Amino acid sequence: MLVTASGRYASKMLERHIAGAARELEAAGIGPGDAVVVCLPNDVRWAALVLALARLGAVSVPLNVASAVEEIAYVLEDSGARLALLPGGAAHSLTPRYPGRLLWPDGIATGGRVVGGDGMIRRSGITTIAYTSGTTGRPKGVLQSDRAVHLGGTSMARRLGWESDDVVVTALPLAHSYGTNVLNAALSVDATLVILPGFDETRLLTAARRWGATVLAGVPTMYRRLLADPLVRSISGVRCAVSAGQSAGPELGPRWEREVGGAFVEGWGMTELGGFAALAAPDLANRHGTVGTAAPQATLRVDPDGQGGDSRIGELVVTGPMVTPGYVGATADCVSADGWLRTGDLGTIGADGVVRVVGRAKDVILTGGFSVYPAEVERVVAQHPDVREVAVAAVADSARGEITCAWIVLRPGARPTTTQIVDFCRPHLATYKLPRQVVVLPELPLSSTGKVLRRELPVPA
Repeated sequence: MLVTASGRYASKMLERHIAGAARELEAAGIGPGDAVVVCLPNDVRWAALVLALARLGAVSVPLNVASAVEEIAYVLEDSGARLALLPGGAAHSLTPRYPGRLLWPDGIATGGRVVGGDGMIRRSGITTIAYTSGTTGRPKGVLQSDRAVHLGGTSMARRLGWESDDVVVTALPLAHSYGTNVLNAALSVDATLVILPGFDETRLLTAARRWGATVLAGVPTMYRRLLADPLVRSISGVRCAVSAGQSAGPELGPRWEREVGGAFVEGWGMTELGGFAALAAPDLANRHGTVGTAAPQATLRVDPDGQGGDSRIGELVVTGPMVTPGYVGATADCVSADGWLRTGDLGTIGADGVVRVVGRAKDVILTGGFSVYPAEVERVVAQHPDVREVAVAAVADSARGEITCAWIVLRPGARPTTTQIVDFCRPHLATYKLPRQVVVLPELPLSSTGKVLRRELPVPA
């Protein structure tokens, strides 16, 4: 069952939405293997469209509704999508550039049949292309199999003990793998799912009280903001709070359990896995500060390289049916010939199988549960006419975990303000990727080979 803030949709109503969306898509010429971009707000319509695409054998390409026009344009070109369901403004902006594609403003069918785009996915079993930023600065389209997407939901529901009488409340973007997992987990056990259009602590707490929430799903930033609201003590019926996207640290879980009750559990995964690789069960002892044990059908190991001065710490690698077969137009060079995915995250696995993630080998910035790659932001900032050099890295932030900071070297005589730099980036980057701080330096710290030494960038005042 699906619920929104404006009303309740029982299983029969959801089926009507799916059937109607399937008819619209099929009438537009969408069939097996066709890639379709879905860049719409959280709502029942989003869920129905994605489920309808799966029913038709088509491939959904979910995008965060906050994506900038240029980000959408890149995905359209890279995926070769034959149809895109976009916010009205983005659809109207892009229509002249892609006359051979069918773009539906606000996801509303406009008639006509798709005639352009070469997004026929010829690999069997692929149901989703999930775009994630790459270290080269351009997003990569991760191919996710039907089995991986299915496991992402069912294994989550099984590990957390969800049942049909549960009420799950979330403000996670459905376009994110974590949000998709929550959707599929609820559907797999016919639980009630309350989908909010975005995160606002008062709105979420009000919805949780109204519908009698038993489960919450979010990122650490959301839980910290909920704990700061006095209304949080009114949702003591929540028996399980699921956190992922970035580390919650050792204190957030115990504090939540003291002030709200229920179990606070963490999970860890990545887009290349279609969901969780590890997840803590509510009854796991000493779970706080860990991400639990390996998810069903996932096998984890540590590739010990001695990083961090501890021989037990190494790169976490994963194998199983959820591992991606590759990217759009490329093989997955992070996957070994025998199917082990190198995650780029550092951690340990205890004798009891409990996984602890202790750091990242890559320079990913985790802000409010979203991943931001420095190279992607650097590529945009570097295009500003006043910027000669730029380096981007994370700065700790109490609300978001981390924020994006840009250190720049200006061209002679240039004096741009921080606002001017950020405004320049807005058309090219989603809001959560924008630099929150800009620091001007006379020069960047470089290694002998000319690489930026991110660890030597001065902490902003």
